[in-house]
Amino acid sequence: MNIDTFQTFLERIDPALTKEEKKDKMVQIADISLFTQCYNTQITFMGCIEYDINIIEQNGIKTGILFCDLNKLKKDSFNPWLYTPFSSPFFRSQTNVDDFWFVFVEEHINPNAKKFTDFIEQNNLTDFYSKIFLLSYFESTLHQLK
Repeated sequence: MNIDTFQTFLERIDPALTKEEKKDKMVQIADISLFTQCYNTQITFMGCIEYDINIIEQNGIKTGILFCDLNKLKKDSFNPWLYTPFSSPFFRSQTNVDDFWFVFVEEHINPNAKKFTDFIEQNNLTDFYSKIFLLSYFESTLHQLK
């Protein structure tokens, strides 16, 4: 995502949101920007302002991408946001999303992949997401886990 597109999405953040919600949206835009740089710069970023999921398009296929910061996982014992509304038929019909991907965002260098694979298994993420990635933020690397 180029800087102009990045700025355009930042400007679309609703000023009525709380400071924390605005910060979350900025992080979401930064995450999708880094993801597209690492995965494929030819991805068209469709949006993230309306939902907690990012919508991209590649080769005519719309994909919803959910980014997950491990710090958020540690705070929540049950994580319903992992599955809904992203996997619901209603959400799919409203967004015309064909596919869903899940991306762990890790801030540490050389993360331990076992904690991610354990989380995937414990939460049956492979039932909901066709691709699962690990995005190492400070290394700017992307690893496909599924």
